[in-house]
Amino acid sequence: MMGDLGQAAAQPSKTPLALDCVNWSLYLDLADVRAEQGDFAAAARLAAQGLEHEPHEISLRAAAAAYRTRLSGSSDDLRTLIALAPELANTTYRNLLTDYACAGPKLPRRLVAKAHRIRNT
Repeated sequence: MMGDLGQAAAQPSKTPLALDCVNWSLYLDLADVRAEQGDFAAAARLAAQGLEHEPHEISLRAAAAAYRTRLSGSSDDLRTLIALAPELANTTYRNLLTDYACAGPKLPRRLVAKAHRIRNT
């Protein structure tokens, strides 16, 4: 499936993957592919599955919050992302998650502005 992002991202729904705790990152990778494709429901679902394996992983927690924010416009999830963002070592990934989240529906402007301030630091 290398090179075919759609097929790779669809794999978990077709055949459940048997992952051990050290492979939580596969769920994050697949969630990121789904987000790139604009399927934030699947992205949030995959990130949540990854959290079942590694509930304290910052990248998974931030991605899950960002994808839920984009999907539902949840201010609480955006606040979670804002709190986690400074802990993300990869600035490019942090900014991508922030951009996804801030495009969520009906978010308070002040909260979006706060997220953008963190994004720009």
